[in-house]
Amino acid sequence: MKKLLSVAAIIIAALLILASCSVSDSTNSPSASSANSANSRTAEGSETVLDDPTDEKREANGDFSIKPLDGAAEPEVSGSVYTVKSGGEYEVLGKLDEGCIVVDAGDDAEVKLTLNGTSIECSSQAPISAVGAAELTVKAEEGSYNVITDSRTAPDGTGSEDAPDGAIYAECDLKLSGKGTLIVNSSYDNGVKSKDDIKIKNLTLKVTSPGNALKGNDSVTVESGDLILVSTSSDGVKTKNSDVSSKGNQRGSVVFEGGHTDIYAACDGISAAYNVEISGEDCVVNIYTASYASSSGEHADSDYYLLIPSSAYSKDVGYYAGFYNDGEDIKWVLCEYETMVRGGRNSYYGLSFKVPSGYSNVIFNTVPSGTVPDGDNYTASSGGETVNGSMNGYLVDSVGSGKISGDWVQISSGNGSNSNKTTYSSKGIKAENSVEISSGSVTIYSMDDGIHANSDSELENGAAAAGTVNVSGGNITVTAADDGIHADAALTISGGNVNVVESHEGLEANVITIAGGNTKVYGGDDGLNACKGSKTPLVNITGGSLEVTTPSGDTDAIDSNGNFTMSGGSVLVKGGAASGGMAGSVDVDGSVKVTGGTIVAFGGISETPSSGSVNTYISNGTSFPAGDYVLADKNGGVIKEFSLESSYNSVWIASDAFALNGDYVLTKGGSELLSWNQSSSTVGSAGNSGFGGGGFGGGGFGPGGRR
Repeated sequence: MKKLLSVAAIIIAALLILASCSVSDSTNSPSASSANSANSRTAEGSETVLDDPTDEKREANGDFSIKPLDGAAEPEVSGSVYTVKSGGEYEVLGKLDEGCIVVDAGDDAEVKLTLNGTSIECSSQAPISAVGAAELTVKAEEGSYNVITDSRTAPDGTGSEDAPDGAIYAECDLKLSGKGTLIVNSSYDNGVKSKDDIKIKNLTLKVTSPGNALKGNDSVTVESGDLILVSTSSDGVKTKNSDVSSKGNQRGSVVFEGGHTDIYAACDGISAAYNVEISGEDCVVNIYTASYASSSGEHADSDYYLLIPSSAYSKDVGYYAGFYNDGEDIKWVLCEYETMVRGGRNSYYGLSFKVPSGYSNVIFNTVPSGTVPDGDNYTASSGGETVNGSMNGYLVDSVGSGKISGDWVQISSGNGSNSNKTTYSSKGIKAENSVEISSGSVTIYSMDDGIHANSDSELENGAAAAGTVNVSGGNITVTAADDGIHADAALTISGGNVNVVESHEGLEANVITIAGGNTKVYGGDDGLNACKGSKTPLVNITGGSLEVTTPSGDTDAIDSNGNFTMSGGSVLVKGGAASGGMAGSVDVDGSVKVTGGTIVAFGGISETPSSGSVNTYISNGTSFPAGDYVLADKNGGVIKEFSLESSYNSVWIASDAFALNGDYVLTKGGSELLSWNQSSSTVGSAGNSGFGGGGFGGGGFGPGGRR
């Protein structure tokens, strides 16, 4: 663990761990190519992405109208504001250039707005909002093309949490449905937001917004449809609450049951306050974050972070940054809590804030919670100073006697982490409790972790966060700048096909279990890493197929800060350097025990199976060039077939197929490279094959790397 330096103005050489973000960083934020072209581009890999529905753009024709259906009451009209006051279905047609629909029908009313060739744009409030209803359904009539545009000025961070901050906004359950097309554009904040649940069915939907494309405080569920979700400065899909409803329903999950969803997000693709669940044989989810998203929106603002020692932080205090130029009024921006940041023995509250463009000076003030500063009502102040454009954080040393002491720091990635990842959270899938994938197709290109589950979250339901990732089926492909799949507690793969194409560390958790399926991992540092946590670190293989590759250098294909056990399945390890060197095939702090299955481990030999394991063969000094190999018994019975892309000179093989005094052979392209008699439980010696890698790194603040 890196220690956070407490001396002001010293660079913090560690990763700031963030729970969410809204960013524009000249080096790490998405590039400035258009979001539209990003959505219709050729996929990075072999995955299929949706065609952009705006290519089929059709203009709304005729005067705007809302027609009550089946006895529903006429809406009230005041200028260009149409207010629906009772339940029922309403057909919406035509073009409304500067106006909106407000649903205020009572808490028990169910309202359906059927869009049938309409365009609504508003620059003063949400184009569609439900402030009084039990449920709002927005339906796109079959074959229709509909556009909702929120052209309000982007919020400055001082707005109310209760403000209608979505182009389509509901304070009740929100359903989006229909076999037509719905385009939602926002320059303000969120695209589609419900303070309760969002459910989507059948719809062709494209959402583009600086805030979350979809935000359901209680849940987001995609049953079917074709969805393109673009967030140019925030998360693609997000939930907020993690408590249990009065009906006993757990809140906070993001669920994909079917359909095809492409997510392009500046920050996290999916950020769930509780679980992320992906199921359905035909379900497709493609996620691209940060620079992979190639989305538009070099936002004028940039994100900074305020770090406050835990001893100085209080929930009863509001923390504000005030920006100003000489002779101008102060623009106050709320610094909002993101997550705990831990360094050494110190804990810090991490608060994020934006620096608006065009401002040169800043002052930090604390005020009673719920109060907005006016320049005189502060409880503590830093005094005015120049915004340090070369640094992105302000580290507070102390708060007391009416004064905030601190100085600017640079928050960046440190030793042991991947310098290519973003300094903010831009994960593909992030859950505060658990990620569950049982079927479907999931493809992720992330400039952070591909899939991530936290265990240090404070869930509102009172339970401890699980911090688990469970894959029982489906096809998962991950390209990540940091961990391919990270679980703070336990990662279990029991089925499906998992391919971590590129990562810093491929699979990382306190306990990693491979019980089934087919898993391939490439890790630039460690392939599998069982890290410290609440349990003894463990890599446990009980079934399935696992292939792990790391490059040459100080790398380990399988690294456990505890133990490695194997009772079944098939494992191929390609641990790196041709000469072994610092590259370890299997490197553990505890023991290696193989009681079943077959493992072939190329690379530096750090440890070999302990007593009580199946029979083992060790070869050090034989050249194993790239090519196709067959491991068999003397009668030609195949034990394992595999391929090498690089050359090696060290290997150990353990298998429950090795009988004492049996004869075995390893061939390449039909030519024999090795043959031996298993005359004892272990035949051969590691000799001077090299050292296991690892043990010198470590990334970020805090156990488990919550980011």
